Amino acid sequence: MRSVRLHDPLDIRFEHVDPAPAPGRGEVRIKVAFAGICGSDIHNYKTGQWISCRPSIAGHEFAGTVDAVGEGVTRVSVGDKVVADSRDYCTKCVNCLQGNNHLCSKLGFVGESIDGGFADFTTLPDRLVLACDPAMELDIATLSEPLAVALHALDRVRIENHDPLLVVGCGPIGALIAVVSDILCQRPLLLCDRDRLRVETVATACAGYPVDLAAFNQFESLPGKTVRHVIDTTGNVEVICNLAAKLSGSTLAMVGIGSGTFPFDPVGAVERELALVGCHAFKDQLPRAVELLERHPDRFRPLIEHRISPEDTPAEYDRICSGKATGIKTLIEFSNSGKPGAD
Repeated sequence: MRSVRLHDPLDIRFEHVDPAPAPGRGEVRIKVAFAGICGSDIHNYKTGQWISCRPSIAGHEFAGTVDAVGEGVTRVSVGDKVVADSRDYCTKCVNCLQGNNHLCSKLGFVGESIDGGFADFTTLPDRLVLACDPAMELDIATLSEPLAVALHALDRVRIENHDPLLVVGCGPIGALIAVVSDILCQRPLLLCDRDRLRVETVATACAGYPVDLAAFNQFESLPGKTVRHVIDTTGNVEVICNLAAKLSGSTLAMVGIGSGTFPFDPVGAVERELALVGCHAFKDQLPRAVELLERHPDRFRPLIEHRISPEDTPAEYDRICSGKATGIKTLIEFSNSGKPGAD
């Protein structure tokens, strides 16, 4: 079958590989329709930080249909449209037992610790497979996993419905945070990104206001309102330091995956009552994400930049790394896959 496998940092290849295995007890084989390229996929490609299996079929954002089920599977049936839960958690540690699977002591991710969705077919534990409505559009369904991440960030920042929000970074997660915020409560949204076209695309999708971070003032940038909630999706150390120095009486939530360290001023954090909040993956937001996409597909459709073939994926990685990607989300299309093992 066709696949895209990560071998080492800066070494991702389109390859024909053996068929995805028939599902064992408690497993499901999925015929992949679409898979999304995530910022963390690019981070892993550039740094190799999470490479735990060499090579591994990449991809943790994907949707498709159930091709086969193993013994004991009752949650889904053959032919169901499904999305994948990206979190490969143990189910047994204290965090898992307390419902915090995203903080599992042995947490890995589909596409890193186990083979993912950049292939015609993939086989997963049934606990990582969630059924969608039969009418669900599978390209839109592919946004479920990153939308769950966006919802988790909003839940973590604990913002009141109509309070303004500054979203820094208009990549996939920032864009999804903005659009879903507009759907849920139409709160005032300020948007910042160094890519002018990208920020304008997101502003149009959510009726947001582009802002220059250098000129941002939480008391003046939005007339009549004070901005006390900020979500950074860039992971950029310089950006985070800049924000932390500007804010007072505010919550700064960090979602982006970056690298490096930044100096922390505990006195300043105390004196200005700055709350720094980490937002990792998602907790229980995936079903809510699927429901929102089922109800509002047209609100999310503009975020899909284009669709590429599996063969073109390595070149797309290079395009994204070189900064030439101006859209929001790229999908890999596997819709023409046939039987398990087919090329």
